[in-house]
Amino acid sequence: MIENIIIGKPLVDEYLLFAPNEVEWFINEIRKTAWDEERFLPKLLVKYNFMKSISEVKRNRQDLWITLDKIDFLQFKIGKRKIWICVGE
Repeated sequence: MIENIIIGKPLVDEYLLFAPNEVEWFINEIRKTAWDEERFLPKLLVKYNFMKSISEVKRNRQDLWITLDKIDFLQFKIGKRKIWICVGE
């Protein structure tokens, strides 16, 4: 189950973002991480099964109706699931 999404190329190594050390990254976090180039957040949420459709995002979570075009690090919840998104270059 995906919890972390990396978009583009992050400015720092991935393991520094999601784990306390490199060993922890390879043991636990790497299998919960997806790399993508999509910048429209609703498409990402549907692609990784956080939401059922893009229209559901617009109807229920308008705060997530954004394009990720700037370097950023986001964390939010959908239901009981936490999602971490790193936006790189």
